[in-house]
Amino acid sequence: MRRKVRFVVSAALLGAATLTATAAGAEQASAAPSSLCPDAVTAMFGPNVCVFTPSMAQTAIQNDVNAIYAAQVGNEMGTARYALLFEPGTYGSQAAPLDVPVGYYTEVDGLGQDPSDVVINGGVTATGQNGSGALDTFWRSVSNLTIHVVQTSDACHTGNEMWAVSQAAPMRRVDVKDYTTFMPYCENPNYASGGFVADSKLEGGALNGSQQ
Repeated sequence: MRRKVRFVVSAALLGAATLTATAAGAEQASAAPSSLCPDAVTAMFGPNVCVFTPSMAQTAIQNDVNAIYAAQVGNEMGTARYALLFEPGTYGSQAAPLDVPVGYYTEVDGLGQDPSDVVINGGVTATGQNGSGALDTFWRSVSNLTIHVVQTSDACHTGNEMWAVSQAAPMRRVDVKDYTTFMPYCENPNYASGGFVADSKLEGGALNGSQQ
């Protein structure tokens, strides 16, 4: 009889603990920060990891990208971190390019086995700011995708693949089908200081320009 009583009490305590944990989890979920990429897949990884698919509307992808860039373009000392992940497929077109500007603490990655698995018609750009050039364009990255450069409305930054950066801003496993510049020639001054490129193919040539 004692064992039975103990079992009943233990089961009751376990049930109470489960209800408490469930309530705490629900409260935590309701308090979770809203995502800046509501159109992307975020449920599996959290609100700061945005997974895009070719079946998504391009306007929705562009809106998500722009919202994150607006939050991160000047957030040099902030704590927010973002990953923009693209599933295999083609994004943007010659007539409607996809422009992916990359701000602080943001990485842009293709999820295919090879860079050719993810193709972006448009650009993935890191730029400088007037007054400092790209001397403090830090803490961002692009990897494992192919870029067909298509000029967008921001013609200076997107008439080529501009990756004008300084430290902690690598480009890895990227195939650029057109011209690439590491010089922030749209800004005054147009200095850059550093950057890192590995295992990439810049088919249209590259301008190091004012890089150290």
